[in-house]
Amino acid sequence: MTLQPNQPPRPLGSSGMQRPLPAGPAGQPQRRVSLTPPGAQPVGVTPVSVTPVQVTVTPQGAAPAAPAQPAGVSVTGGIKPGMANPNDPSLKPLERLFALMAQYDSSDLHLKAGCPIIMRVKGDMRPLQGAPISSDQIYEWLKDITTPEQLAEYDKRGDLDFSHMLPDQARSRFRLNVFRDKKSNALVARRISTTIPTFEQLNLPAGSLTKILDAHDGLIVLAGVTGSGKSTTIAGMIDYLNSTQALHIITVEDPIEYEFKNKRSFISQREIGVDCENFKAAIRTIVRQDPDAILIGEMRDPETFEFGLTAAETGHLVFGTLHAGTVAQSIGRILGLFPTDKHPMLRQGLQFNLRSIICQKLAPSPKFGRVPLNEILIATPIVKKVLADGEDKKLIGIMAGARDDGMMTFDQCIVERCKAGDISEETAMEFATNPEQLRLALQGIVLGGAKGGIVG
Repeated sequence: MTLQPNQPPRPLGSSGMQRPLPAGPAGQPQRRVSLTPPGAQPVGVTPVSVTPVQVTVTPQGAAPAAPAQPAGVSVTGGIKPGMANPNDPSLKPLERLFALMAQYDSSDLHLKAGCPIIMRVKGDMRPLQGAPISSDQIYEWLKDITTPEQLAEYDKRGDLDFSHMLPDQARSRFRLNVFRDKKSNALVARRISTTIPTFEQLNLPAGSLTKILDAHDGLIVLAGVTGSGKSTTIAGMIDYLNSTQALHIITVEDPIEYEFKNKRSFISQREIGVDCENFKAAIRTIVRQDPDAILIGEMRDPETFEFGLTAAETGHLVFGTLHAGTVAQSIGRILGLFPTDKHPMLRQGLQFNLRSIICQKLAPSPKFGRVPLNEILIATPIVKKVLADGEDKKLIGIMAGARDDGMMTFDQCIVERCKAGDISEETAMEFATNPEQLRLALQGIVLGGAKGGIVG
């Protein structure tokens, strides 16, 4: 199979012509980066001329010598010091694809039997040139980068989560999930950024997030669909604490994504299956490890969520994630984890221990490639009362009328993004929860106010 890194892969469903990757004006400094699934490269870098090369990947990992490529040069025009070269014959086949992801600025790699290799670049799924790969080929490549124990777990369960680091100076990390698809092997790899951007670099509402993080305890929920940048946002929040407060922060991850460096705080990162047997074993002893802040990852079952509430109640700041689109859906998802007869007690727990729900989506941006759209609920006294009384429908109006408290609705965020030129009006209408009111808001006509309309 021949991969040609000098020719970016074209989007799925496009014509036979290659669509070039976006590049910004030459010579302009990059001031902010877009928030994309971990590993994205800023738009607007200076184009760099590269020598055409070919990378040949075989199931056994044997690679013929390839023409030299300028060290650290990305075919999309970016310079990444210490970046692995996909032509390096010492790299294993999957590692060479990972190195190619960095060159293409790809966030995700997809391997599926009977299909060509596919990379997600700036949100588009783009196949690489070459013949389809086989299920056996995927399995052979997997064997090269897994331990015997991990491979045995995959053979038994048909599913495996793990992380892998390239042997390069940049310490490039990748989060992988391997699974069976109609009895064939399949793999998805997410590229993890080696640096943790600030709120400003991520185009996040820094004022709201810093206000939320002023608290010393409580449960902070980050909600969004897969690929909405939840991991990056939480990493930014933890690194903010790391930079501004002297804390002991413990993360329980499956697998570890971002590697934190101790600043004012010191951080303990525990990986399921490596540092502890399972999640249940990790949380059973975590409060004995003197934490100030805890990241428990996805809250997918009652036990995890109950632990989050209990840890918040005992004076810890707790971070967790949910797969939900809005604040209202997040509360519904939390309640849905428990039987109805437990809802009154659960609402009481939320009343006393919830600090914030932050929902996030990613929208295409002409300036930054992608920008986050956020809906933010902060547990003020009125919010706590509404949660306790079960009047969740009032929350949208409360958020709309509490901008000074750091809250916002999705549509308010969209109006701000559109007025700033971060997103187009067409994109704004696509993501709006109420397109008609948003259209009026963009014309300066405000409806609803604190009753739930858009306040620009």
